Amino acid sequence: MSGRHGGAVAVSRLGLLALLALPSVRAGEVRDTLQFDVTGEITPSCSLVANRIRIELGSVAVSELPSVGDGSRWQAAAFIGADCVGATHALVTVHATAAVEDPRYMATMGDARGVAIALRTGAGQAVLPDGTTPVRFDLAGISPELRFEARYVRVGRLQPGNAPGVALVQITWE
Repeated sequence: MSGRHGGAVAVSRLGLLALLALPSVRAGEVRDTLQFDVTGEITPSCSLVANRIRIELGSVAVSELPSVGDGSRWQAAAFIGADCVGATHALVTVHATAAVEDPRYMATMGDARGVAIALRTGAGQAVLPDGTTPVRFDLAGISPELRFEARYVRVGRLQPGNAPGVALVQITWE
């Protein structure tokens, strides 16, 4: 008797599963089957310890820039990444006013004349101030450094004075 009871339970379960699998449609009802797609992606992330760096070029004597193309000593600073997860490199563009005499360099904003600011990565790759030419930094660890260097470059007849510069840096983490 217990064998038959066990068989009846098995049949009842199969019947119940079959009933659940069939859609219940009432007479006169029309049903549509719809599908929706979910799209998206998980992207790398990285933040910065500070959103501004300052490169101090110091006082440079006119005699240190004797002719057009001569430059002062390179000075360095770095953006430091924080909590970088999944980012293997960064693409960086620099937006600044280009020097009229040579667009490879940033224009200065003070009263000095005949001088511009050259930028490069810590690895020596030139950084153009055009806002469209990226430089690539390969990242290591959760706190990578994006190292930059700057110096004054003579681009014309020198007039001493203040020679500050400013640039907007855009970073894309990949």
